[in-house]
Amino acid sequence: MAKRKTIDEAVSELPPELAMVLKRIGTYRPHPRLPSDWFQWQEVERQTVLTYAEIPTGANVLEIGCGGQAIATIPLAVLVGENGRVVAVDRGRWHDFWKLLEASGLKTRVIPLQEDARKLPFPYSCFDLVACIHGIRSFDDHKAILDTVKEMLRATKERIFLAESSPVAKNKAQEAHLMMYNLRRPVFLALGKEYSTAGDIPYLSQEELVNIVEHASAARIETEIVDLNMPHHLAWFPLEIIEKIKDQNIRENLKRKWKKAVKMLDECGEEHPPAIVINAWKKQI
Repeated sequence: MAKRKTIDEAVSELPPELAMVLKRIGTYRPHPRLPSDWFQWQEVERQTVLTYAEIPTGANVLEIGCGGQAIATIPLAVLVGENGRVVAVDRGRWHDFWKLLEASGLKTRVIPLQEDARKLPFPYSCFDLVACIHGIRSFDDHKAILDTVKEMLRATKERIFLAESSPVAKNKAQEAHLMMYNLRRPVFLALGKEYSTAGDIPYLSQEELVNIVEHASAARIETEIVDLNMPHHLAWFPLEIIEKIKDQNIRENLKRKWKKAVKMLDECGEEHPPAIVINAWKKQI
């Protein structure tokens, strides 16, 4: 594996406008466990996978699952330029979205919209591209993903773009990430109805993702695995969440697994698994 760049080296290779945006935002640490450069690394990763989307300046882009920290929204807004627009859709996890968008200086290029991606409110195919970047894992199940991809294909004029982490680790740091990440779903399910639709399903394989896009009736699909060689810090979640589980046996079992995962994160670090990127074209009538 190639030697990992420093964050300063990685940011210096970004488009100049995005590098300036990150300078304006500065340090953003919503949790003390996160290192001071985690947000910058996430932006570098999103920019890296978005190069495979080939987004032209001036494009009208619909982003599915923008999330509460605008991590992909910000580089999307840079890529579309002053004459483009990003309609950022999420079902409700806005958190610091507004604050970060304001700090970025890009808010005039972004239209946030709270909607269910399975039933988009657009009657026509009005977007140059519909994209979902690391949002597939936040859906409830395979059916929800399929329904959303169908809607993405309906809303785009020509093409959709998907990017998601692979479930296959190539080193110990990626294995540590997966060990912790894969605890999220069973924890939320054990907590009951309040958390059971919180997403965080296991990462889908490239074959599974392609099959879903095929079943959504895409006319043509191109896919690739992208090795990122970047740190990642978003799998961790606090032990206090597990402590809320009422079933003692389940709670203690998950606590043991959580502590083992934390130990591995601390010893090995945490790294992005390879990313699966997919471009898919709709059938033209």
